[in-house]
Amino acid sequence: MLKIKMIVFVLMLLISGTALAAPEVPETTGKIPAILILPIVDNTGMMNTGYITEAINAQYAKKYPAEKFTFIPLADYTNQMNSNGEPKTEDEVIKAAAAARADYVVRTDLQTIKIRRGFKGIFIKKWCAAELPVKITIWNVATGKTVFDGVIQERGDKTAVVGGAIGLPFTVSEKSAVKNSLKKLDKKMDKELPALQ
Repeated sequence: MLKIKMIVFVLMLLISGTALAAPEVPETTGKIPAILILPIVDNTGMMNTGYITEAINAQYAKKYPAEKFTFIPLADYTNQMNSNGEPKTEDEVIKAAAAARADYVVRTDLQTIKIRRGFKGIFIKKWCAAELPVKITIWNVATGKTVFDGVIQERGDKTAVVGGAIGLPFTVSEKSAVKNSLKKLDKKMDKELPALQ
């Protein structure tokens, strides 16, 4: 009889231990937010800036991953834009985004990139610096309110030693300086852009 009581006691401990280890998780009924990212406007004053827009769009994809957000196809927005005339004002952009069923809309304007060059150091290093400012505006479509509106910018630098083994000056490309600023901008965007929910 004592053995049976002990077995029952041990079984009850095991059952209660399992219940504590795996508590019930309440079901979430939250809707996945939908984001519309408008085409990036290029005001850089530079040629062949596709790598800049690709890097910024990749940062958006990292900040707002597909597991947590739905991305509205641009065609859904442009269909609304064409049927209502081309949106120019903030209200028109938000209305077209609402018709495309977006919860948030992101507008990105690349600003003029400032390039500076010079020489420095004992070994005469040639340098190039690129100041890359990006104006970003994010709206909450349901409320029509601005969630984020600001300019995020970073400076990228690149240097090369003048001369070298064959005595020719090495050039420092603007593109390499811009790419350096994009790496820094990536971290700054991650830090400064809102999480969105």
